[in-house]
Amino acid sequence: MPCSQRKARGWRAFAFVPAISQSCIADLDRLTLKPEPVSETESRDATSGADLSWKRTRAATDATHGIRLFFLELAKERPLSVRTGPASITAMDHVVVSTPDPERAAALYGARLGLDMALDRSHPDWGRLMFFRCGDLVVEISHRPGKPAAGVQDRLRGICWRVADIDATHARLTAAGVDVSEVRTGRKPGTRVMTVRNGTCGVSDVVGAALGEA
Repeated sequence: MPCSQRKARGWRAFAFVPAISQSCIADLDRLTLKPEPVSETESRDATSGADLSWKRTRAATDATHGIRLFFLELAKERPLSVRTGPASITAMDHVVVSTPDPERAAALYGARLGLDMALDRSHPDWGRLMFFRCGDLVVEISHRPGKPAAGVQDRLRGICWRVADIDATHARLTAAGVDVSEVRTGRKPGTRVMTVRNGTCGVSDVVGAALGEA
């Protein structure tokens, strides 16, 4: 999606979609995430014109180490976007959180939020990666030792999209004038990835807009 140079660049928040009940709020409070009072919001989809509504709360940013975490309950399931061409994206695969303190991040996403750890691996060249499953999505925690941290807080670093045929997607994006890297072997076994280098609204020019096939 194009991004205006006049607007703030980057990615600031993401949301989980549980059922917003009294027990959910009590659990968030018990986990010292200090949830805001539940609010109800309505909007209208600009493309379809459909009315949208949801309940939401938000954890305190200091309790989530700088990441803005929302919890939403949708009034009804929203349909998937219609694919408008060949070699399109099929799903979001994972989001990437960069942290200066991997043990602290593991305690938040694993022990407190209850996500299942699917992978924990380290390498001297690229540091430590932890994958936490949340439905069909993965929250990837990335820690690069030996590099100066921008601060003590975690930050949202990128998004990985899933495609059915990465070579066809590479050709389509290249033909559209998008600056993409060559397709390469991913760190997750059995995957191939590429990186989108422009038009990503400052999310990431290394990992954030990487596309991979399962």
